[in-house]
Amino acid sequence: MRKFFDPFEELKRMQDRLSRMFEEFEVPYYSLSMPVDVIDEKDEIRVIADLPGFNKDEIEVYVEDGTLVIRATRKEEVEERKKNYIRQERRFGETYRRISLPVDVDVDKIKAKYNNGILEVILPKAEKERKVIKID
Repeated sequence: MRKFFDPFEELKRMQDRLSRMFEEFEVPYYSLSMPVDVIDEKDEIRVIADLPGFNKDEIEVYVEDGTLVIRATRKEEVEERKKNYIRQERRFGETYRRISLPVDVDVDKIKAKYNNGILEVILPKAEKERKVIKID
């Protein structure tokens, strides 16, 4: 009987092999899977990011070259040798996201708050000066 090629099954096997490789070498896990909502409101841009399990002091937010950068780094948890782990996935790592801003923002008025794993960043839009040009 001939077996058909299933690309999704092959991707799953490849992911399993990579996971085992990272476990063997104890390489920190870097995740790019920070889900965000970017909302363009009248006077501001609102960014809402899911960062469950991070403490406020493990999160860094800044604007650089028209891009909002959110970086969260989890510290390594102390392993208890007394427990018999079957699988240990809560290690240390970093999640990182760069979001291109659609408009200029007033960097001095940016506010951020973090509550129950949800980071909300309010970026007020910069007031653009409009210069009227006299026509001769």
